[in-house]
Amino acid sequence: MEPHGIRKMRMNQIMLANGTILIAIVIFYTLISIFSIKSTHFFFTIGVLILIQAIYGFIKGDSTKSFIPILEKVAIYEKQKMGEEWTKSRKVGNGWSLVLSAIMFLQLYMSLDFGDYRFQFDSIIMLIMTVSILVLLNIGMLMHFRKVDRSTSESDMKGYTLKSNIGAAVGGVAFGLAMFIIIIYYVISRI
Repeated sequence: MEPHGIRKMRMNQIMLANGTILIAIVIFYTLISIFSIKSTHFFFTIGVLILIQAIYGFIKGDSTKSFIPILEKVAIYEKQKMGEEWTKSRKVGNGWSLVLSAIMFLQLYMSLDFGDYRFQFDSIIMLIMTVSILVLLNIGMLMHFRKVDRSTSESDMKGYTLKSNIGAAVGGVAFGLAMFIIIIYYVISRI
């Protein structure tokens, strides 16, 4: 694939990912503003959606087929560039989805024990979280694009799945701590 074609494909991928996240956040925020959504409903819905995604990913296996053309194009391109690491990365991603689904169901169980509360978000916190999520998403995607697009052979990608997962775990912990500190600071400053 030519560099211009790769750039165009990657821009479409970035726009799709950012657009999907923004639409999901707007829908979620709108729903919690209009309806009284209980935590049990939220955790159950998210847990089921992530579980379906994981099961679909395991059933799909090595297939690059997608009902969204840009994602199919990206999958074909990355599978050619990454080789065996692409398959490994997909399996690990599906495994993490199962873990996340289990965490949501655990949260559901715990919310039953501690009382069912209704979701309420402050607009400023929602904005901070949205911007933070988009920044992290884009940084992760750009790092991935750089590694994959600059690789010249499958051997360049050896161990990529492990390294990227360790990086994501460190980034996730740092993000969680930063959001915790920001929320605590915001709550204390409003008292």
